[in-house]
Amino acid sequence: MTAGTRPVKSEQAGPPVRSVRTVDSPAPAVTRAVALLEELARSGPLTLTELGRRLDLAKSTIANLCAALEGSGMVRRADTRWTLGYKVVELGQGFLAGTDLVAEFRRLTDELPTGQSETLLLAVLDGTDVLYLARHDGTQPVRLASDVGRRLPAVVTALGKAMLASLPAPARDARLSRIDELPVLTARSHRTMEALRADLAATTARGYAVDDEQNTEGVTCLGVALPGWTDPPAAVSTTLLTARMTTDLREALVRDLTDLARRLSSLSRL
Repeated sequence: MTAGTRPVKSEQAGPPVRSVRTVDSPAPAVTRAVALLEELARSGPLTLTELGRRLDLAKSTIANLCAALEGSGMVRRADTRWTLGYKVVELGQGFLAGTDLVAEFRRLTDELPTGQSETLLLAVLDGTDVLYLARHDGTQPVRLASDVGRRLPAVVTALGKAMLASLPAPARDARLSRIDELPVLTARSHRTMEALRADLAATTARGYAVDDEQNTEGVTCLGVALPGWTDPPAAVSTTLLTARMTTDLREALVRDLTDLARRLSSLSRL
């Protein structure tokens, strides 16, 4: 949630309302513009009316924000709706290009004995979400990965669980306290906070996290957090079809991920 915003329960069924009508910010217009961009990133193309309802702002205010953002290329019209503009992609690519962590991840993944042929991911923990920064596609005929820039709930991903488990207990508890309801994406997704905490404890004990079809049926992921990275937490993972996962392959991939995480952890923080 953006600083200065407050959640408001919608009177009608539908997407939740996040009010930015009144914000505690030295630049309220900027805070509202950022909230608008976040909503478009989260939900895709929306009309002025839909944006106004979700942000608790007048349609005229939304129209002014969109007009200003359109002028800088941050948003664009898609028929009667608004969506993110190409400038957002440019800024995102500029950030990644200037990040040593991403560049080193791309270099090191090509050197991994086993992992180089698999799908590998690099991500950071943003609130209670995983934010994907980079991807190595490998050479497998079936490639399973999330797009760079995408977000997923941390509690249903190996990356997210690895990062949550790596945090000091107070920091971990603070993030978990923000979760009102656990996302249930498959039959294997955790239904209770007790089950999630037990999973995180097991992750800490063995040194890596496992997403055993908690996110996508038929897909298994392994994740390892970068040692010492807590602000923000970062992790690497591999994604493959569950049918391919053998004991030997799991052990080899965990060794590769652990080595990759250790080598990346020596870089300067983001």
